[in-house]
This record gives sequence, structure tokens and C-alpha cells, in this order.
Amino acid sequence: MREVCRELIAHPSAWKSAELNAQPGGGKAAITRRLSVDEIQAFDDLLNRTRHLAPQAVTRAEFDHPKVAGMIEELRKEVMEARGIILVSGLDPARYSPEELERIYWGIGTHLGVPAVQSRTGDRLGRVEQDDTDPVSRGYRSSSELHMHTDSYEMVGLMCIQKGATGGQSALVSSLAIHNEVVKAHPEYLDALYDGFNMAIPEARLSNKPITDERIPVYCCVDGKVSCLYTGRFMHEAAKQMNVDLPGNLKEALEFVAATAERDDLALRFMLESGEFVLWHNFLNLHSRTQFENDATHKRLLLRLWLNVPNGRPVVPELYARGATYDRVFQEHRARGAV
Repeated sequence: MREVCRELIAHPSAWKSAELNAQPGGGKAAITRRLSVDEIQAFDDLLNRTRHLAPQAVTRAEFDHPKVAGMIEELRKEVMEARGIILVSGLDPARYSPEELERIYWGIGTHLGVPAVQSRTGDRLGRVEQDDTDPVSRGYRSSSELHMHTDSYEMVGLMCIQKGATGGQSALVSSLAIHNEVVKAHPEYLDALYDGFNMAIPEARLSNKPITDERIPVYCCVDGKVSCLYTGRFMHEAAKQMNVDLPGNLKEALEFVAATAERDDLALRFMLESGEFVLWHNFLNLHSRTQFENDATHKRLLLRLWLNVPNGRPVVPELYARGATYDRVFQEHRARGAV
């Protein structure tokens, strides 16, 4: 029998932007960890040591340095045990080429988890950029606004290589803070959110199974820990393809979650600058992006990591069904000789 949390959650990961914005320097500064001179020198040493390898061929063992290892452990603890989000600054794009930034970012990722497949082509470092030729119209390959949602794996990271000409502001919101608002304002929505529904994932649209077999909960509670996987649009699309209505009051519950996620006292909005990267726990935070525009000299490019975290947060197995879809689609695509 599933466990449902009906109490308010008191934990640093149930943060609110109003609290962060009240801190010295404002909200973005409150989640920023700036690299030290010694840490940057350590990255220089690692770049020289691994320059003979392709960036994504670098392994954890090859990207190991005492100064870097200590810093990465700080990042891991903040994401996995504390607030659940952290932004890292100090990598100067005037000092490092895009390829070097990619190498550093990938190397850090190898210490935090196992990079996961993100698309039918098997890429494990997604290029978040406008690509009007994408056959499945993935949101991260467009310039359109992306509303609050979660991704597919436990830890997510975005590194900014270059900003667009305008727009492209990021936002994060604690899914546990939203859960608290549900408990306070609409506890009658909890059962529907913990039951969830199937998802129609765009990447699977051209595959053998466009809709998940599993009903994926929006919230789950395992060992007293609440976690979230939310993309309301995928559930609405699954119901449409199945020619059914969303069950019970799930439609109203999803609408409440969506509206609450955009509240200015909850959502932290910030612009990632070139060379900065942000990491967050995907089961504890939703994220979004405003529409952006490129021009001839400013073409927006971010690099995305999806990380499986060994011995991570306890969750129901259905939360991994969405990520498994990308592996399955990749295997189908490869079997057809398309990769």
C-alpha cells in the first residue's frame, strides 16, 4: 500500500525563493558556490592531463584531483542532503574554450553519478539549443518557453556555454514547497497526485510504445521522504491518446501544482551566465525556461547532464519508468540501424 505524506515538510529542500531573496546579494547569490583559485588551478591540471582524450571519454579515475574531489563532495552533499540546488561560478569563458568547459563539466558529472541516455541517438550530454529539424520536437531543442516540469533522472545539471541574444531565463522551484501548499490549501488533491497517471513522452512518439505502461505518480513517499516527478503535459497527452479523461480530480490537482510552481514567493528566477552551471535534485525541484531569441553572434547553447545516482534517494520504481523510456527508444533506434 502506498504511503501518502499529509503533513508539512520541514527540510532545507522545501525552500522558498522569498527566503533566498531576503539573503544578502539576493536569490541567485544564495545558491552560488564560487570556485577558488586553487580549484581553478586543479582544473587546469586535469585539462592538461586529459587533453589527449575526447571530453566525454574522460573517466572519473582520470578526472581526479584532491582539490576537485573535495569541491565535488560539497556539491553532492548540497544536492543530495541539503537544499537540493547549487550554482557554480568561476569558470571564465575567456580562459576556457567551449570544449574545455565541456570537459570540466563532464568530469564533474562522472563523480556525481552515471550519465544517462537522453534521446534516441544515445547522447549522454544533451545540447540545449534551437534545432528546428528535431523530428520529435523535444522542448529543449526549441527556443520556446518551457513551463515548470521535472526531467527524467535523479540529478540534473545545466552548464551555459553561450547565452542567446535575448531571453532564456531559468527558474527553479522546490517540489516539496509545492507539496506543502497542497497540504495547506487542497489536501483533497493528495491522493490523485500520489496515484498519478500514464505519460506520453515525446521521444517515444515514433517508437513501439508511445505511452508508458505504468501510472507514474506526481508525488511518492518512501521511508518518510517525499519525491516528485511532474510533467502535466505528458499526462494530458497520454489521456488524449488513450481517449479517456484524467481520473478523479487529477486535472484540477495538476492545474494547482502548475499555478503554485509559478508563484514569485516560491520560484527562484535567474540567468545562467557563460561558464556557470547549476545542479539540482530532479525529484526535489521543478525547473523552467523563458523563450529566447538568437542572432548572428549569440546562439544559445547549454549542456545538460542527466545522472543516475547509485544508492540515491528512496523512491517508488515507477519514477524510473520515464527515464527507462529513453533507453528503450535508443535501443529501438539502434536496432533499426539509425545510430
